[in-house]
Amino acid sequence: MRRPGHRGEHGSGALGTILGAGVFLLLMLFAVQVLVGLYASSVVNAATYDAAKAVAGSDGGAAAVAVAEANARSQLGDYGRTVTFDWSGTTPDVVKLRARAQRPSFLSTVLTGPVLGDIVRTVTVRVEKLR
Repeated sequence: MRRPGHRGEHGSGALGTILGAGVFLLLMLFAVQVLVGLYASSVVNAATYDAAKAVAGSDGGAAAVAVAEANARSQLGDYGRTVTFDWSGTTPDVVKLRARAQRPSFLSTVLTGPVLGDIVRTVTVRVEKLR
């Protein structure tokens, strides 16, 4: 029996459903952000290592550095335009390459803050010399 003036529980589950779906979507967006960030870090690391290894295995010089850097950028695709390469630590015995790229982000900087900084990878490879 219904009491006069009592509305019942009709429609009371909508608020909980909306909040639950919102939290679920936020967690899914966070998971996508983590996966894309890990993938970007891995790709930048691999391209940096390949470029340093190519220079270490060549005769060296500015031409080898330019070719290796161009190959690294082509491996990274459109993302390669945002990557900076620093060869300043290279010596006659060691090739040292530092790559810096902005981490891709789907989330607002308000949510992430300084947690998602740049991707910075430094690779050191010994120069191969014939004996």
